[in-house]
Amino acid sequence: MADILLPQQEVFERRVAEVSRRITTISESNTMAKLLHSNFNTWLNASSMSPVKLTQDLDEDKNGMISGDEFAILLGKMTGERPPQWVVELVFSFVDADTATGIPISDWMAFLAASGLEIPESLFETPVIITGSLLIDKPQTHTGEDVTITASFNEPIDAYELHVRSSLGESEHFVTQQSEMDSPTFDEFVLDADNPGDYTVELLHLGVRLDTAMFTITEPPVVETPEPVEEPPVEDASAEDGPSERPTPLPATGSFSDLTDALARMRLRSETQAFLANSGAHEVRFTVLSTSRTLLGEGAYKNGSTLTCQTDEGTTFELMVGHAEERSFAKGEVCHAVVQPHSWSVALRRLVCLEQ
Repeated sequence: MADILLPQQEVFERRVAEVSRRITTISESNTMAKLLHSNFNTWLNASSMSPVKLTQDLDEDKNGMISGDEFAILLGKMTGERPPQWVVELVFSFVDADTATGIPISDWMAFLAASGLEIPESLFETPVIITGSLLIDKPQTHTGEDVTITASFNEPIDAYELHVRSSLGESEHFVTQQSEMDSPTFDEFVLDADNPGDYTVELLHLGVRLDTAMFTITEPPVVETPEPVEEPPVEDASAEDGPSERPTPLPATGSFSDLTDALARMRLRSETQAFLANSGAHEVRFTVLSTSRTLLGEGAYKNGSTLTCQTDEGTTFELMVGHAEERSFAKGEVCHAVVQPHSWSVALRRLVCLEQ
């Protein structure tokens, strides 16, 4: 048998308590069980044998299990003769084990502890202390921009939690399983926060806070562009006299690339949002350039994916895909989708759309 390695001491002690309660319950209803356990305790204390030596000698086939036959040999040494099968089965019932399968070493050691033997602390598994850290790519950013955050850990984890609070009183809580992480010790994700404010992000593992980071979102500054200098009009004899007309905004029925070009010419966020409110959906064929996970989002798009895409005409845009779709996207994949324009990213100069 290899070196004995027991669970963490706290876990082991809970198992000892369970075995003790089971021994008491069985002994109260079975006089033979009570007498057998009492005699076994007496023999253990008189033998002065350590639990490690006793276990290593008992596990003759070195498979990490105490079989019914191996335990019968031990009882034979105690009493001078091999016990009947029902006696072995009675003792195995103390740890809810079957004689054909055997008792796992950890349960056997819990039985010895419940019978009065002291288990060396060196046998217990050392608890792994998990540490983690957060890294925010842009501590200060503007509305409409993506905030990329990475979480890293010193050891593989099964899951982690993220708590995001804003100075406006908004709060979001996310749980990410290992299967959704980039690796068991690393994860990168995107926070899509449109509201200005100060944000605090807490990284937690099993309810323990590992790290805290902050970032601030503000409205982008308004860049005033100088008015173009009007040149004297060139008279055209063929033109009819009449008032000149200003160009009208692009109608909602324009192409996807025309829509993007029109938004790029606008200066105010309120102007772009008003324009987008009147824009209809578009059917687009595109290539996926990159993917990331969207944590702060609205409704079905929260915890979904954000794709950076490029149309066949060369227009680059962001597409938010709902978490309920249960699809994965690969870099270079060509897709078709009906997209609804949602917002304009001032920092990236890109249109952000929702998949319909």
